[in-house]
Amino acid sequence: MKLFRPLSALLLAMTMGSYAAEPSAAVKQAVLNAEEQWKTAVLKADRGALEKLLAADLSYTHSSGKTQTKEQFIDDVTGGATVYKSIEFENTNVRQYGSVVVITHSAVIITVQTGTTHLYLTEVWAHEGGSWQMASRQATKIP
Repeated sequence: MKLFRPLSALLLAMTMGSYAAEPSAAVKQAVLNAEEQWKTAVLKADRGALEKLLAADLSYTHSSGKTQTKEQFIDDVTGGATVYKSIEFENTNVRQYGSVVVITHSAVIITVQTGTTHLYLTEVWAHEGGSWQMASRQATKIP
């Protein structure tokens, strides 16, 4: 029990700086610009742009529960397995944790395969190599 207190205090101290903060206007705009570039790349099935915007170890989870790697997602988008017709965001919230930004919002996504889907999205963007890349994405269907 005596070890628990110092260990708890150490863990608390280590996490004190990791609470969410409002990103600076420049960071917020840069990440939202990267997200807009991602949206355009998905709608145009632009492999080159997606390669730059997605982190190498991307975890991309669809509302169906299907989780894809960067390569799998890009192959589906550029190969026609999933054809995106429209992506619209609302109720956007942007929080920063060091060099990571978390974006959450409601979305309406229309694909040829599934039609219109209303989603709640959580995206994690990391600043890597001088640019923002999507590192993780999780979608949940809104009933």
